Amino acid sequence: MTTLKLVTQPNKILRTVSIDIARETFSEYKKLGEEMVEAMLKYEGIGLAAPQIGRNINMFTINKDVTLGEDHLILCNPKIVFLSKGTNVMEEGCLSCPKIYGDVSRSEKIRVKAFSLDGVLHTFKAKGLLAKVFQHEIDHLNGTLILDKFE
Repeated sequence: MTTLKLVTQPNKILRTVSIDIARETFSEYKKLGEEMVEAMLKYEGIGLAAPQIGRNINMFTINKDVTLGEDHLILCNPKIVFLSKGTNVMEEGCLSCPKIYGDVSRSEKIRVKAFSLDGVLHTFKAKGLLAKVFQHEIDHLNGTLILDKFE
């Protein structure tokens, strides 16, 4: 069982830009990644970024229910390499902003490059909810909260 605690706003960590993880040290973050997945599930999240557990590193998880994959994603050093001009608005919440919901406009389709903890660079083409989750979690890594994005 994870011992990770959620950080909630107005904690300064949530407003701090996170730093990349050195590729040669990815394997050292395996246990943290597994604990982040446990915490994401414990708190019923569909994603969780490292700043939300008090770590300003470029790492996040996405629930397999969103990815429709066999495993939860644990990714490092993501970069958005494409954002569609087309956007849509959807109500969002956030584990770090409990009981606060609002409409957020995000790109409908995106492309993200990120590393898995085994050091492999992946390119993800995402649309719909998965695109929104990628954008939401990457916002956390950049010190941005949904509060900054409400329509």
